[in-house]
Amino acid sequence: MSRLALYTFGVLKAPTGSETLTDFVAMAPSVFAEAEAADGFFGHATAARPDLTGKAKFGEDFGPWGVAVAPRFYDGFAKRGAETMITTLSLWRDFEAARQFAYGGLHRAALKRRNDWFHRPEWPSYVLWWAGNDDVPTWAEGAGKLEALADNGPTSAAFTFANRFDSEGAAA
Repeated sequence: MSRLALYTFGVLKAPTGSETLTDFVAMAPSVFAEAEAADGFFGHATAARPDLTGKAKFGEDFGPWGVAVAPRFYDGFAKRGAETMITTLSLWRDFEAARQFAYGGLHRAALKRRNDWFHRPEWPSYVLWWAGNDDVPTWAEGAGKLEALADNGPTSAAFTFANRFDSEGAAA
């Protein structure tokens, strides 16, 4: 049985400690808690590093999830205390479980405010793909899948909620 991997990537309009992002930073722990309590949630990379308080940072090792890297779209350099890259990596039971979380509850409320907090991307802001039951996706894999989605559009290897594929590779 396969599980659905979800990788998100965005560039903030200001460093995470700025006044511009006060609401975003305050909301993040509740959004993560809601994800962890969601039906069909299996895990996320940031749980492997609780010392980072939910923030994936360049070069940090997340055990089986790998070392945090950014896709080629990020041309900034993350200085301590001035990070502008936000990325997540999670595993879900299936497409519907991931979709319900992404477009429901607190995450939906956060999405409505994304233009307040994030630069408008010239690339996809997330990518989905199927991972084997015993596979743990890595940050490098997520960044590569996002780049492939931007370069090639949706395929069975890298797709979106709107253009999805089932675990056998057929368009859904």
